Amino acid sequence: MLFNSWEFAVLLAVTFVLYYAPWSRGRHGKAWQVTLALAASVVFYGWKDPRLIILLAVSCVGNSVATARIILHKVAGDEARVKHWTRLAVILNLALLAIFKYAPFVVGMIPFLPQSWVQAVKGIPLPIGISFYTFHGISMIVDVARGEVTREGDAMLSKGGRFAKGVRDIGFYLLFFPQLVAGPIVKAKQFWPQIAAKRFEAIPWMFVIRALILGYFLKVFVADNLAEQTRALTTPDLVGLSTSGPLFLVPLLYGYGLQIFADFGGYSLIALGLAALFGYKFPENFNFPYLSTSITEFWRRWHMSLSAWLRDYLYIPLGGNRKGEGRTYLNLFLVMFLGGLWHGAEWKFAIWGTLHGLLLAVERFFTRRRGKLEENPGRSPIRALCGWIYTFHAVTLLWLTFLMPDMAHVRAFLKGVTCGQYHMSGPPVFSLLFYGTAVVFYHAWGWGREHRPGLSAKLHGPFSEGMVHALMLFLLITNPGAPSGFIYFQF
Repeated sequence: MLFNSWEFAVLLAVTFVLYYAPWSRGRHGKAWQVTLALAASVVFYGWKDPRLIILLAVSCVGNSVATARIILHKVAGDEARVKHWTRLAVILNLALLAIFKYAPFVVGMIPFLPQSWVQAVKGIPLPIGISFYTFHGISMIVDVARGEVTREGDAMLSKGGRFAKGVRDIGFYLLFFPQLVAGPIVKAKQFWPQIAAKRFEAIPWMFVIRALILGYFLKVFVADNLAEQTRALTTPDLVGLSTSGPLFLVPLLYGYGLQIFADFGGYSLIALGLAALFGYKFPENFNFPYLSTSITEFWRRWHMSLSAWLRDYLYIPLGGNRKGEGRTYLNLFLVMFLGGLWHGAEWKFAIWGTLHGLLLAVERFFTRRRGKLEENPGRSPIRALCGWIYTFHAVTLLWLTFLMPDMAHVRAFLKGVTCGQYHMSGPPVFSLLFYGTAVVFYHAWGWGREHRPGLSAKLHGPFSEGMVHALMLFLLITNPGAPSGFIYFQF
């Protein structure tokens, strides 16, 4: 079920009314709200393919039971049992990913397997959002085993004296529908303390309205309209693509760079708004990423919950920057390579991650040589501008691997850019200028907030904010793009 569908609007309305019904104020208010949100999450996830609920249930129940056992053994001081359950839970999560996401990729590289076996494995469907809820499970297991949330977990499991209640609450953390399919990746220590009975009057309505209007505007008006043009880059006609010329292809690539931000940034804002509507606070996932003046800064601003996950559960355990410069560069490369494969079991994603890892390592090498661990302080406006131009174009060029179905399309695109044909098509340029301008204005506002806070505060009044929100509502209602799924749902 999509956030931008009528089915979801109905589900949201029904769930919201029942969630804050009068009986939710009673002594069983928390149990009612958590159980109702769990039921709504199952409907949300299994709406188009109920079979997916089976896999989701296996992951949820397995992680919930294992986490509960780890907490109980942690409190009892039985570290041997803690390690046993931790290994079991991590293996379960990795096995689910290996079977449903990576098995088709691996068997395709084994030459001596019978084709019937290969086709059977490649026929395994990829469950929507499996990477996100698996990462939630792994982070929860590891944090509990490390003792970072043992106190909250012990209180959760012991309250009411029932083990089942604790398992239910853990499952709620894993399945809560705003973040179930595409994040943000919320850590247990951020979410568990918030599980309690919620009150209607405590809803932060201004935050909810701002997040939902902006999120739906970025998705419905910007991303969906740009998608109608960028689909031309995935045409099966590779010959036509390779002879299209730069004046046709380059605007489409810029358009896709703006589209993927509007699509995923819009989703994340909707998720934050929906969570707040039900009394929960999620971490921000984007911080004006196209203002970045280096690839390092870009990964501090783009999909921040994934960047934090990769840092805490891959980069630091691998040694981080504590084992010498050579090992640091290797760790950066490995983390980004694996982060690329997380996005998809295809070589194009591995190449995307590898190139980002190489750029991160090169940047670190040169900043270390200059004796500056921070890339921004003290830089002249000219150097900052050059850094922004380099970063934006490097990131945009690498988005080709997300858009294109395979590497043949990437090669055809690059050939088309250099083919010498210079005919221009109006619709891609118009779409880039008309719809993409919204993303430019959004980042300009972000730049003003960061660099001219005084002026930004003067311009940001109730009247101006109301006018902007009214304009966004008018545009997304009167000029929506063709409805499409969120790009990151495929991961």
